[in-house]
Amino acid sequence: RVLKFNTATGSLADLTSAGVTATAFGVANSAALFTAFDVADQTELNDLLAWTRGWTSSAKSAKRSWIMGDILNSRPIAINYGARGSYTKTNPDLRLLVGTNAGLLHLFKGDDGSESWAFMPKELAGLLSVRRGNAESSDTVYGVDAPPVIYRYDANNDGSIKSENGDKVYAFVGLRRGGRAMYALDLTDPDNPVFLWKIDNSTAGFSELGQTWSTPTVTKIRGSTNPVLIFGAGYDTANDDKTLQSSSTTNAMGRGVYVVDAVTGALLWSATPGAASAKNKQVTAFTSPMAAPPTVMDSNGDGYADRIYIPDVGGNVWRIDLAGTSIPSTDHTNWRVLQLASLAESGHSGDRRFFSAVEIARAIQNGTSFDALMLGSGDRSNPNATDNSDRFYMIRDYQTGIYTTNPPAKPCGTGVTDPRCSLPLTNSSLYNASADLIQVGTEAEKVAAKSALSAASGWYVNLTAASGEKSLATSRTILGTVYFTTFSPGGSALNASQCVPAAGTGRLYAVNLFDASSKLDFDGSSTLTASDRSVVTGSMISDTPSIYAGSDRVVQLILPPGSVPTTGSIFREGSQSTGRRLGLQTKVPFVNTETYTPGQEAGRFWYMPDSR
Repeated sequence: RVLKFNTATGSLADLTSAGVTATAFGVANSAALFTAFDVADQTELNDLLAWTRGWTSSAKSAKRSWIMGDILNSRPIAINYGARGSYTKTNPDLRLLVGTNAGLLHLFKGDDGSESWAFMPKELAGLLSVRRGNAESSDTVYGVDAPPVIYRYDANNDGSIKSENGDKVYAFVGLRRGGRAMYALDLTDPDNPVFLWKIDNSTAGFSELGQTWSTPTVTKIRGSTNPVLIFGAGYDTANDDKTLQSSSTTNAMGRGVYVVDAVTGALLWSATPGAASAKNKQVTAFTSPMAAPPTVMDSNGDGYADRIYIPDVGGNVWRIDLAGTSIPSTDHTNWRVLQLASLAESGHSGDRRFFSAVEIARAIQNGTSFDALMLGSGDRSNPNATDNSDRFYMIRDYQTGIYTTNPPAKPCGTGVTDPRCSLPLTNSSLYNASADLIQVGTEAEKVAAKSALSAASGWYVNLTAASGEKSLATSRTILGTVYFTTFSPGGSALNASQCVPAAGTGRLYAVNLFDASSKLDFDGSSTLTASDRSVVTGSMISDTPSIYAGSDRVVQLILPPGSVPTTGSIFREGSQSTGRRLGLQTKVPFVNTETYTPGQEAGRFWYMPDSR
């Protein structure tokens, strides 16, 4: 196996007895090296390295029965290298990149599953002894626990990645529960990775960096030749204390947003509670960790990011406007930070935490344009909680361009029309659509509900299908229908004799973007009611549904294995072991015999492929 680690000089070296030296690790002597790996001497280190490679000991007389570590919060990402080497466009070189809690980031070949190489951040050296010890414990051992992100640049757009053409593939990965660091690798040649950089909380300008939960976004900004990486400052484990409300927890890290050069790792800009500096905008209102991925918006389609939306675990949603033509230096007034919403309330029932990214759908209703922001609350660190009262939100942001002026100089009041005067939005600013009165109410109730929704700045739905229901993933919106998943913990206790957690309930919701009404006949009754908003998909925590667009131009959502709907009328293909597909539309529009309603695009009507 090809196993690598990052050296003290910023390169990659072999994770072997010859490659692992005190000099390579940047420690004073062999004793310090043994301490880093939690071993007594060179003999134990040799055994540990052989065990990591897959042997039972350095004698290499027997292989371990199972080599790969568990994948908990990481997520495989596919990289298409196209017609590289002996591969062709019809049989491209596909690779899969994923992290495991054995402390390794793996690259696998897509055709046969063989491992191209694996990378161990040297900062996780002490993890190997813990994994090898395999002690009986309720504590999970975390390694490369975050999903990797890819930047793929095909210079001549020929579909293939070749360094001689100026093509590039960069990979970025944090550690999530595994630590407070972010790493970058150059994978342009998938068989010969190159180490680019590492950032951790000891790096100048990154003292606020917590556990790296926030999956970075790769984008372009004005003033930077290289692509940039934008990510939240992460998570503070102080929020693991279930007796405290997150919005009132005293946090020491994770409170901020970073923008770094994706190639060099250099800090370009940050917003944290820390002192203002040449590259940091001081925002004292940042008091809760930002563990969710940022959502980056290019509102005018010029190829450069204009806005950043990011929520925090204290129930807030923040907007950052990237105004101006260059990266701010000493003048941070160009990039503006705005608290868009404050959605936590008192007590544990109002302790709404956001761990998932905001989804944006550009919309027009009643002739007015707005950006619909969708997100659901739920404590990702405690999915088995039942004292929560979580919600799914749609917030209308009518400022669809960049704020190019400063906030009002005088206090908001008479004569001040700046929309920022009404912010932050609260739960009372939004319409409670939980009862679905717009769809199932009496005529009088429908009229009143529509009027209340029109006057509000969006809507929310209480997640009450089962005790402890919470949203733990980002939504997906297609043609005016918002799809999101939830999880409710099971009632039975963990079986001590089996490595099986108590079963819960996963659900898939499909609601109208504009008013949260039902969109799919999940129960097969031919009448849409509030109960048609969701369908049970299994007993697991479901991630964001994957969008599949096949060569037949049918758009479908791929649901995870184990997703077993209570009714199968609109689900097709697959099985419990392979997952289900929810058909969303076909390639052939039928003759329009319906009346246009908000949420439908004029002239484009599609029928639902199902068994009827």
